[in-house]
Amino acid sequence: MTARTLGDLSMRDFCDALAAHQPTPGGGATSAVVLAQSAALGSMVIAYTKDKSKFAAHLPRLARIDQLLVAARHEALLLADRDAAAYDALSALWKRPAAERSADPAWAAALEEAIAAPTAIADLALATQAALASLREITSKQLASDLRIALMLAAAAVHCALLNVEVNMPLRTDAQARDEGQRSVESKRAACDRLSTAVAAVP
Repeated sequence: MTARTLGDLSMRDFCDALAAHQPTPGGGATSAVVLAQSAALGSMVIAYTKDKSKFAAHLPRLARIDQLLVAARHEALLLADRDAAAYDALSALWKRPAAERSADPAWAAALEEAIAAPTAIADLALATQAALASLREITSKQLASDLRIALMLAAAAVHCALLNVEVNMPLRTDAQARDEGQRSVESKRAACDRLSTAVAAVP
């Protein structure tokens, strides 16, 4: 990537970069961009709801949730760059002989960052999913499909980011760290699925 951030790219340029024969942007950055779109769509739902007098009593709560969504939108785009940078660093070291790279402290640091970056995306996506779910009863039913799409995108971001965590976990040499990491992945995935199920059950 150039010095430009992924958030600076047009949608066309991002998709062209994603399609190119280069390691980044890849799945991790895509997860973060999907998350940003989820949060943005949630903000749109709030923007239209605020205009309706029947929801006036909910305005303070709507404002608080919108602040969370705005922050999530901006943070997600920063995490897209973080994930891309993490994978670029790991990919560069991966080209070295296995014995050589495993003896280099930079390898362990790069591996942990390649796990930490998508973990941060998944955590933010889970928080965004929960915030969006809380809008179900305090936003206009005319925007129900938009809110449901936002929720589906947030859930997709969780699952996609966790795949990137999971793919790097076996590279850890510490068995306990691998097991703890895998349990964390499974816990986050289950939390996302429980929330998706609860939301789907609401008419």
